[in-house]
Amino acid sequence: MTIGRIALRIITIEALRGRTSVSDNVLDSQIASLDFGANGQLKTDQEKPFISVYTETSKADDLSAGRQLWRNGLTELLLETGIAISMTEPDTETGASTIGGIPPTDAAFELFLDTVDREISVALTDPQNVWAELWRTLVRDVARIERKRVADAETGTRMAAHQQCLICDLLPDPVYGDEIAATSLWQKLINQMRTDGHPYLSKLEGLMGLNIPQLDNEKLRRRFGITLDEARALCDIVPPALETTEPDITKTLIEQSHV
Repeated sequence: MTIGRIALRIITIEALRGRTSVSDNVLDSQIASLDFGANGQLKTDQEKPFISVYTETSKADDLSAGRQLWRNGLTELLLETGIAISMTEPDTETGASTIGGIPPTDAAFELFLDTVDREISVALTDPQNVWAELWRTLVRDVARIERKRVADAETGTRMAAHQQCLICDLLPDPVYGDEIAATSLWQKLINQMRTDGHPYLSKLEGLMGLNIPQLDNEKLRRRFGITLDEARALCDIVPPALETTEPDITKTLIEQSHV
């Protein structure tokens, strides 16, 4: 249940990049983008308004059908949005500090964060956004949405932030070494990453075990997590003497007996 988490972060970041008021400043698991210092004050290492994307806990409950470690279940997607007084921009006419053209008051901070929250929803549901289409394919259902506000109004810091946590029901991971269907999410994701020149492409392909030679019985044993003895009991494997190979079956004959 690793590929789903990696894919969720990649897809979410690409779906949001350039489509909200933070522009391209969408971060992958940036630990220091939003944090509390030793004095208890909210702090950030960012110089511009940002969205930071994390995957938190995952939980798959119904695993009764075998040892299927590829299940992802419910996964927490955490989106943190932050802005500080130091991130304001000068008005082109007056030169006064503003947030999106509004004086940097607490209300303006809150309006900016609410605006980005709305823009996130719009971006992830955009039918013209190819990355958002991948997001909606990976996320089978959003079981719950939790939102909260975080702020520090201390002089010299004046920072505000929102946290959105989407509890996402993800598709299962692809089975290691198994063939990827051309119409599957995973092949579409690989194709899009290749088109965009994504730096994580080769790492993701390696984690999927693409083009790794395996016997058919090994693929089945991986998929369901069954032991060699279980496979033998199910007659899902050739006789022990031939287990290191597999028969090349090119033709099947059926004979009808007359009694």
